Amino acid sequence: MSGPAVIIKELHRLRLHVVDLSEKIAFAPKQKAVQEKKLGQAEETLTKAKESIARLTLDMRDKENSVRATQQQIKKYEKQLDESANKKEYETLKSELATSKGHVAKLEDEILADMGTSEEKTAQLPSVEQATKKARDDFAQWQIDFQERLARFAAEKTRAQDELKAVEATLPVEVRQQYDRFIAAKGNDCLAGVKGKICAECYTEVTTQMIADLRREAFVICKNCGRMLYIAT
Repeated sequence: MSGPAVIIKELHRLRLHVVDLSEKIAFAPKQKAVQEKKLGQAEETLTKAKESIARLTLDMRDKENSVRATQQQIKKYEKQLDESANKKEYETLKSELATSKGHVAKLEDEILADMGTSEEKTAQLPSVEQATKKARDDFAQWQIDFQERLARFAAEKTRAQDELKAVEATLPVEVRQQYDRFIAAKGNDCLAGVKGKICAECYTEVTTQMIADLRREAFVICKNCGRMLYIAT
């Protein structure tokens, strides 16, 4: 049967293992949030790409309607010019006609530019859709793996906690009483390994006698920090 120092070492290992698993489980929501944000960005990119094409289509339609309306107005101006006998009115109509034609030319140039942009964006859309589909598939697979990891962590934590209780039960009664008090007061921080001749937590050199006692697997407390000690390997 192992002595208290060896049991303390195993208890420290198990306690740290439980803490590590608890932290992994607690960190899970943050991991999920990161993956959801990643998918959300891909979805947003696709949505914006489609909206951009839709806006261009609407803008072109509005400009085409404006061109048609302005062309109708140009015909009226041209007819009025032919019929005008008033010089001042004639000059005014000429000015209005030039402005309208300039407006049409500008709109037609914009429509051509919008058409080119729309064609370019439409050509790029399949690759954006493919990237979004991949992001969705990756997230779906990640969720499956994620749930499996969480279930494994939870099962490992339960096993470690059960093993911890079983190992605690092997402590001698008088040592168990001190152990319980220390754990209740400081948690895992009341345990420390000795590396060489140094307490790994307070970095104080322990005595030769304490090392000898630890090698005999006896229950030893650090005289400087008050932690329960064991020989770390």
